[in-house]
Amino acid sequence: MGVLWPSELKMASGSDIWYVRLPDGRVLRARSTEALRHYLKSGRIPWESRARRSSDDPWQTMDAWQEFADLAAPDDASLPREKSRTTGPELRTLGMRGLVEELFTAFDSCLQRAKLTTAAFTGLGFGVVMTAADVMAFFLPVEWAWAGVLLASLLLLVLFSLCTSIITQMTALELSRFRLARFSEIRPGLVGAAFRLTCALTLVGGALAALILLLRLAPGWFASDENPPGLGQGTLLNVLHGARMIVEAICWPIFGFAMLLMGPTLMVEEFSIVKGIREWLGMIRQHLGRIYLYQAVAFAFAALVTLPLLIPVLLAFGFAGGPQRALSLGETVTFHLLLGIALTPMLSYLLVAHVFIYLNLRYEFFYSARER
Repeated sequence: MGVLWPSELKMASGSDIWYVRLPDGRVLRARSTEALRHYLKSGRIPWESRARRSSDDPWQTMDAWQEFADLAAPDDASLPREKSRTTGPELRTLGMRGLVEELFTAFDSCLQRAKLTTAAFTGLGFGVVMTAADVMAFFLPVEWAWAGVLLASLLLLVLFSLCTSIITQMTALELSRFRLARFSEIRPGLVGAAFRLTCALTLVGGALAALILLLRLAPGWFASDENPPGLGQGTLLNVLHGARMIVEAICWPIFGFAMLLMGPTLMVEEFSIVKGIREWLGMIRQHLGRIYLYQAVAFAFAALVTLPLLIPVLLAFGFAGGPQRALSLGETVTFHLLLGIALTPMLSYLLVAHVFIYLNLRYEFFYSARER
């Protein structure tokens, strides 16, 4: 997959990337004019295909483009007509079929030592924060419990943003330059990227949390402990409870989209916080169904690589059935640390996979009945 890193990506997306629609309806992407000419001459792309440079261009026949007009003989007899499976680094299938192939490719990228190390230390940090939160709960007064939860949530968010910044930027560099990325290449802008991501996720997550909290508190404003609710009041309470469940069912997946897609949105294009959130909202609005499907596939893959590490931890702490007992403080500390480390493959894979998902959503084009 030939994707370029910020300024290179913007230049390439408007200059030398071609989108090709084969006669069978598949849409492919070629990295350059030279590559597409090679595939046309070799017959790997049929001459009956159509091409365009951007989503604003109409699909046109190959001979309508001056870049390929010289390849067409007067009777087109010199061009091979056979259809073949197009593979290779310079040509890729777009759509769900192409993305599934790329999600498998993401396994190779996420298992690199630097990314696994980053994810492992992040998971270990998660365990330390959760342990500290449990310890604080013993010492903080009940009325200050919210402060401990808020502090722990902020620390988890900072750790996640830092991990996302490292893995996302390294993945994008690798896809751009077809080589392993070095940490020194992303170090200069790492703090700024993590700060922008933390702020963006705080704004989006805070808005969703405020909406959920408002709907959870609203029934208490209309209910009375002294008198049973009348018909009108009871109807209003039922409507509020139903609305809360519907809104929460919608908000939680969107929060998941924000946690995993906001990083590539901000970092691949080097957007500011405000523009990044605006672009993210536009992507959610335009591709909500596809994002949900893509993430479902990505989470299924992530679960497969995580279960071999997660199951032994759960078995060791008696979560496989039978009567449950409260864990001691020592067991709680160990459980949080082991759980954080066990989630290393999932964290690394999901962050890498969402770079692929973002680029697929932003730079691919699909054929539909509306396109001519």
